[in-house]
Amino acid sequence: MRPRLQVIFLGIVSLLLYFFLTKISKEFNWGEGYADRPILTYLVIYFSLSLVFFAACAFVLKKPEDRFTFWALIVFGLLFRLAILPAQQIQEDDVYRYLWDGKVFSNGINPFKYSPSEVHDFKELRIQNPETYYEIYTETNERELEKLSALKWETPKSLKYLERVNHPTVPTIYPPMAQFVFTAVHLIQADSILAMRLAFLFFDVLTLFFIVGILSKLGLNKNWSVIYFWCPLIIKETLNSTHLDIIGISFLCGSIYFLIRHRHSLATIFLALGFLGKLYPAILFPLYFQSCLEKSRENEGNPWGAPILNSLLFIGIIILGYLPFMGIGLQMFDGLKAYSLYWQSNDSIFACLVFIFKSLPGDLNSVSFLSNPLPIFLSKLTVVCILMAVLIWILLKNTSLINEPQKFIKHFFVLMALVFLLSPIQNPWYLCWVVPFLCLFPNRSWILLTGLVGLYYLDFYFDYQEIQTWSQWTPWVEYLPFYLLLLWDFRNKKRELETVTNNAIQ
Repeated sequence: MRPRLQVIFLGIVSLLLYFFLTKISKEFNWGEGYADRPILTYLVIYFSLSLVFFAACAFVLKKPEDRFTFWALIVFGLLFRLAILPAQQIQEDDVYRYLWDGKVFSNGINPFKYSPSEVHDFKELRIQNPETYYEIYTETNERELEKLSALKWETPKSLKYLERVNHPTVPTIYPPMAQFVFTAVHLIQADSILAMRLAFLFFDVLTLFFIVGILSKLGLNKNWSVIYFWCPLIIKETLNSTHLDIIGISFLCGSIYFLIRHRHSLATIFLALGFLGKLYPAILFPLYFQSCLEKSRENEGNPWGAPILNSLLFIGIIILGYLPFMGIGLQMFDGLKAYSLYWQSNDSIFACLVFIFKSLPGDLNSVSFLSNPLPIFLSKLTVVCILMAVLIWILLKNTSLINEPQKFIKHFFVLMALVFLLSPIQNPWYLCWVVPFLCLFPNRSWILLTGLVGLYYLDFYFDYQEIQTWSQWTPWVEYLPFYLLLLWDFRNKKRELETVTNNAIQ
């Protein structure tokens, strides 16, 4: 088959699968028919999409860049997104919290201040236990809760969506940039999942723009952007599950785009905005500082001036982002505290660390430290130590952004990949942070993982069919092929390097 026909064939097959996905999504009705949901059918479609995606990646990575293929990939990528936009959420409900947060903040109330449960229960508490109520709430609190209660009952949809917010006893965990986006969406159209998806589509396309720009600057094949734009994981988790990660991902890609062009101030601004979208990119800041210092040393004068100013710029933007929410002090981190202390989901390496620490002599599980059982605390401490050790090792390598930009950016890939692999919460949409880097550093094990991670949804099927004991095997099927392929590729690459070195010596 001719190359152009191959691209068109793969695009049409994927598009039909996305239409089919939208069709079966109508059977995923919130709060209804859990046991009858076609989760296995969904997984068949998702893995079929992943197989087509793998084929597209294999095709693009072997072919030189050409204009027709590039634009065909872009057009089909947009069509995939348009096909899935009207679908109902498949097994995800975070969007209801986004819509509520936008409603709260647009009405002048701090979204970090009250949990949805407080809005539901404050009147009952006031009637049944007024002494406790007035110990907890001031007159200002009461006015704000009354206003939120009125917003709750504003429309039937508003009431329905608030009742669907997950973890209702926990205040919101989503950082400032996300809150600004939620508020903008609310002001455009309140209680609209479609409006939220269209906002995320904007950030999604913006991410593609930056990826193409990075590929062009590094002299790489722009068609490799297919690894992002055709990735079923990105499309499903951003435009069906409607997860907010794309906000931070777009700013992170923007920061890299400006960094490789040595626009360090703009790169710092975008990195700070990425941090305000989700906290992950903070680990990369030392590398930005290092690259700015390297650039400053080329100029006369104090080389530390620009890096220090950029550091202040980074901190200043973060402070400005949090400024509208600081009126409640550290209370604005209550939701994040609950998330970081108690949640654990779909993890791989972290689960192994917990198992190891639980297996040590003595009953460590009976000991708590910082609200965590000791094995979990030690596992989290180990994760932090590993990340810091890798970061320090990368900094000591002192790779030049000016002379080796691709190698320098690869360190970003390593750090963001480790953040995902070591996390106690490895939800599929968290892997989306790694996908843009695969356009620069195509790696078949990581590309494979974008498909395998879909097995996360198999747990829901086991739960609904009351065969939860099978759930313990899901992470093994999900991650073991990835780790084995990763190790195999690493071993082969090491052998190839040794062979090249030996030949050079001879």
